[in-house]
Amino acid sequence: MGRGPAWRRALPDGTGRPGVAAAFLLGMAAAMLIRLIAAGGGTPESGEARAAQDAEPMMPFVRMDAGDGGSQAAEKRDGGFGHDGGFGRDGGFGRDGGLHRRNETAAGATDGGSGRGDGPSRTADRVIAGKADGGFGQAEARDEPLVRVYLSGEKRVETVPLETYVRGVVAGEMPADFEPEALKAQAIAARTYIVRLLLAGRRDGGDGGRDYDVTDGEADQVYVPLDEMRRLELERQEEAARIGQAVDETRGLVLTYGGEPIQAAYFSASGGFTENAEDYWSEAVPYLRSVPSPWDAQLSPNFEQEIAMALDEFYDRLGIAKRDRKGGIEVLSRTAGRSVKEIRIGKRVLTGREVREALDLPSANFDLRISGGRITLICRGHGHGVGMSQWGAQALALAGNDAESILAWYYRGARIARVESLAAASESFKT
Repeated sequence: MGRGPAWRRALPDGTGRPGVAAAFLLGMAAAMLIRLIAAGGGTPESGEARAAQDAEPMMPFVRMDAGDGGSQAAEKRDGGFGHDGGFGRDGGFGRDGGLHRRNETAAGATDGGSGRGDGPSRTADRVIAGKADGGFGQAEARDEPLVRVYLSGEKRVETVPLETYVRGVVAGEMPADFEPEALKAQAIAARTYIVRLLLAGRRDGGDGGRDYDVTDGEADQVYVPLDEMRRLELERQEEAARIGQAVDETRGLVLTYGGEPIQAAYFSASGGFTENAEDYWSEAVPYLRSVPSPWDAQLSPNFEQEIAMALDEFYDRLGIAKRDRKGGIEVLSRTAGRSVKEIRIGKRVLTGREVREALDLPSANFDLRISGGRITLICRGHGHGVGMSQWGAQALALAGNDAESILAWYYRGARIARVESLAAASESFKT
């Protein structure tokens, strides 16, 4: 359990910090990006894909000082709508376990598309690009909803208050030695995910006959159960305190769009840009748009990976019959986030996502080369690429951005609201 010397050796100077070279490259990438935006380049979207531009935040401050850096633990595979390629069981507060794939659901399925309604307590909300009310505040713990978590390893349900659940998720989803503002951003995203789930289930009048609201693994959000949290808090008090502070300082805060909790998708590291939701799932979501995230390349130890195999294995795993293998391999199109959108393989045309899932690739952002009967796929980033990049959040936090600015960059046009304002509009949202 926990993170040992191996993950520290994965970083450039062996100490868990990227060093002067990485800081310089980050500064260069930021400068080039700022010039791009100033020149009208904007984000890599077209036509109707650009949404909520009136609320689009300015580029976060991204100059990084030499010697600053983040630490990393083993990244989990990928999964449900939101939490693909995060740090997972072995990379958060120290859960053991391998890399597991989760079933993914369609974006915006319960979101109602891009419609913006008159949400509850709109005057109490704030645009997350600004800090009109002085930043994060404490919400009172009264009427805190309960979350029923199915612990898959123990095959039992654990019921905990909302903020206790969020604490367990932050512990499971992000290394505790990430910057405080990155941890806060993760806490708000995690809280938003479960509040949205609770509201949707209870408004629909049930949970499909289940006796739990959420699972503890990649199908939802990785959650560290109470017994393990208590033990880890004794063994690693400083890390537990950092997680607790991030949760406490964002207590009760969620991201909303049109007065409803957003689908707070997040993942480990982008390939330079995040993805539009419709390029990975089936529907466009106004706040899940492609934005630049160049900093991931310098901080994430697993930013670029090569996966090689025999050509026959490649075709076999993709289910392409021998009679259909003639004609070569050609990338036909790419997404706004630079991932493969469609690729022709022999006589078949597949999506980048289909290739990624069939071959168990870190991401759909890949190039390929063929030589001597073998194929090598060069993958950049880790995860589905939709929503908040966790390594991007760490980079922005290191550069001096607060959690609100980080969330504003990755969730365009979203607002921060308090859970109780949502609960007031839904009588079914009860403890």
